[in-house]
Amino acid sequence: MALIATLLVYLAAERVYRLRPHPLLNPVGLAVLALVVGIKLSGYPLERYQRETLPLVWLLKPAVVALGWAAWRERGRLAGRLRPFLGGLFAGSLASLTLTPLIARALGAGPELQKALALKSVTSAVTVDLAPRLGVNAELAVPLIILAGILGAAFGPWLLDRMGAVDPLARGTALGTASHGIGTARAAEEGPLALAASGLAMAAAGLVTALLAPPVFALLGLSGG
Repeated sequence: MALIATLLVYLAAERVYRLRPHPLLNPVGLAVLALVVGIKLSGYPLERYQRETLPLVWLLKPAVVALGWAAWRERGRLAGRLRPFLGGLFAGSLASLTLTPLIARALGAGPELQKALALKSVTSAVTVDLAPRLGVNAELAVPLIILAGILGAAFGPWLLDRMGAVDPLARGTALGTASHGIGTARAAEEGPLALAASGLAMAAAGLVTALLAPPVFALLGLSGG
């Protein structure tokens, strides 16, 4: 029941967004909000909802792999611009790992929240496996990741427009690195090159973060616990 309801709510949110494509009507954000309100008002047990929607969680990993096909189709254009892609990928991943926890610390957040926020640019399918290895609470990190994805997909293109970033590769790399799967879904609206760059950046950001997180956490004093 919960699985069918989730799919129907998302399809309805997608329909609303297509009728009125506004950043605040991002279909993922709208669907999440509707489901949270629906579960709260109906009293539907959260544990039962999680159990009944496990197939959607399982599909996250093959969905990430499937994005490799989009990158393969655009391999010619991607290969010719590897340096700017890698530059954007490493800059975005490192900024998330360092600046996000530092800002959270300045605002009074504790170490657990700082570490969870540091992983905000890693797709949730990877975070579920990566977080325990880094001493990060996955149950705290995943909702923050989803929120980062929703906000990035909703306002990322608007911000890129204001910055004058019109190149599809640059836009795709930014959305994939900062907003993972939800941002990649938004990048798909901007063309095949943006989709390919975003999907590749989303996957690569997980690897870059896994490699850089231990030394960065140690440098920031977050490696304990």
